Amino acid sequence: MSVEKFEFPARGFYIVATKVGEAEYFLEQLKGAQGHYRVFSYNLSAFVSAVRSITFSMQAVMSKYPNFPEWYALHQQVLKEDLLAKYFLNLRNLTQKVGTVPVGHTGMMRDGEIIHLSYFVSVEELKDAPNGEVTKLATQYFKSILSLVKKCYEDFWAYVDPRAIFTEKGLDFLGWTIEDIEESVGLPRGWTDITGNPNENRTERLALLQREYQGDEMMEDYFSKYELK
Repeated sequence: MSVEKFEFPARGFYIVATKVGEAEYFLEQLKGAQGHYRVFSYNLSAFVSAVRSITFSMQAVMSKYPNFPEWYALHQQVLKEDLLAKYFLNLRNLTQKVGTVPVGHTGMMRDGEIIHLSYFVSVEELKDAPNGEVTKLATQYFKSILSLVKKCYEDFWAYVDPRAIFTEKGLDFLGWTIEDIEESVGLPRGWTDITGNPNENRTERLALLQREYQGDEMMEDYFSKYELK
């Protein structure tokens, strides 16, 4: 049974990957700012805002894809029940709408050096501060959002993985032909068919197009780096 050709919307998943990279950048800046209290607060505020933008971006990018609204509603509920994710969401609202960054700092001597540590404190607008060191909690929160992105990436692989369209499985799922790929990258339709029998040499034609036109894969680098299963 033939599948109707899927027309990709203008927004690609690379936008989500860019927002993940932005959040990770501020996470690394946060880790390096221990002991510099003002700079630490700047980076924490930027980090919580950047992480929140990941889910905003994912919703904007994926809104045109089949079944995504129902998928997201289900997984959004999981986030709402995650106490750490809920705290960071409220922290983002506090830093943006009020300006307060509820963090305390301490230090200890270790091997002749002062080790600086930071911790959340409860304030009137945001109570029930989680226990633990701020950068470790921030990393844990980042990984929980990244896990959501990974789930989306896996469940909607044919739509969002730039390599999918260059596989026979991806082509069949999306209702595309190799000629459609050729046209999308600016080649004449049938350009890679040198035998006159396009259905018999699909594998070779796809391999040729993969080498020349397949997009870079960014997201799996993040999944691997943070050891997400």
